[in-house]
Amino acid sequence: MEERDTAPLGHPRDNTGQSEAFGSPGDRAVYPPNIYAPQAQAFYCRDMEVAQCYLDGNADAVEFCTHEPYHNVLAAATYTLQEGDRPSRTGSISLFDVNPDMGRFELFYRVETVGIFDIKWSPVVGNVGPMLAQADADGYLRVHGLECCSNGGDSLSLKEIVGKKISSSMCLCVDWNPSTTSISVGLSDGSVSVVSFLESQLNVIQEWKAHDFELWAASFDIHQPQLVYTGSDDCKFSCWDLRDGPFNLVFQNSKVHKMGVCCIAKSPRDPNILLTGSYDEHLRLWDVRSISKPVNETSVCLGGGVWRVKYHPYVPGVVLAACMHNGFAIVKIDEEKGEVMETYTKHGSLAYGADWQRGNLSHKVKQNSSVVATCSFYDRLLQIWIPESSVVKQL
Repeated sequence: MEERDTAPLGHPRDNTGQSEAFGSPGDRAVYPPNIYAPQAQAFYCRDMEVAQCYLDGNADAVEFCTHEPYHNVLAAATYTLQEGDRPSRTGSISLFDVNPDMGRFELFYRVETVGIFDIKWSPVVGNVGPMLAQADADGYLRVHGLECCSNGGDSLSLKEIVGKKISSSMCLCVDWNPSTTSISVGLSDGSVSVVSFLESQLNVIQEWKAHDFELWAASFDIHQPQLVYTGSDDCKFSCWDLRDGPFNLVFQNSKVHKMGVCCIAKSPRDPNILLTGSYDEHLRLWDVRSISKPVNETSVCLGGGVWRVKYHPYVPGVVLAACMHNGFAIVKIDEEKGEVMETYTKHGSLAYGADWQRGNLSHKVKQNSSVVATCSFYDRLLQIWIPESSVVKQL
């Protein structure tokens, strides 16, 4: 993920074109627990109540596990362009134990991969265990399972369940459908793939050219999983119905976003509300019953390209946004407007990864508080912090 002159707000991509596929599952280095590069040791800034560490590569995604009893597990992904005569893209996934009650922030697993653009834990469905989907720079979609180590004890690791090359283009974003039976993938050529995941097998069931340029967002509607929303560098925001073939365009808005669409998030509580983030620095609130314009046309300007948006797992209408050149923001959304409640600017580089930790903190840490993980790109910094705003007090 390198910046390009034509991307005024700092695009996570590079100038070298797509590299050849490399790093098959059999030859990737796996590091056992507690062995890591020296620069990645965790330490605590006690005056700010923040834990932090430096990763081994450019940090672009962090995701807390959604499944009980693994809410303490945080996955962090990296993407680093190795320039030269034969440029390559390398990456890694690191797993951390984040337990503020115990004062614990520890790396316990790491695996080297090719460059990773996006990761996503599977939703909680029945007795299906936690799985982590990975979008690769080499055109692969991979699915890992979180498992106990074979040597016994309580230690955990990731085991690759399946990996499949789904495109000659790069896989830029990934999302699970609510039943975990399929995965949407946005591609660097503007296409979107819908990949079935059944009996530990991946199969591309639909793929179509959805946009003219890189497709940074491809998200299932969590209330109507037959719908997929897409957003791209072509400034278009689209919705597709999977029931009637890949070319059934439900709507497409090409007038509102002034720059590329980076992220899309459907409200977990209101089936009619959806958020988009753009390089034009605006977080926009949409009512999908009237998609011609945002609910509030001015939306809310966050002062940096809105790369990622995450709804709070418990507090209605509260979102966490990664704002690229302007750190991170906590925003309160109501039916007509959005208001910035808190900003976090302790990172020194492009703000890309952000997520809320599920589960409740005890009174030992801070009464009724939420925990946030954020990461930034060039400085390779991962931060764990507790928001101060009263808006994130858990109900």
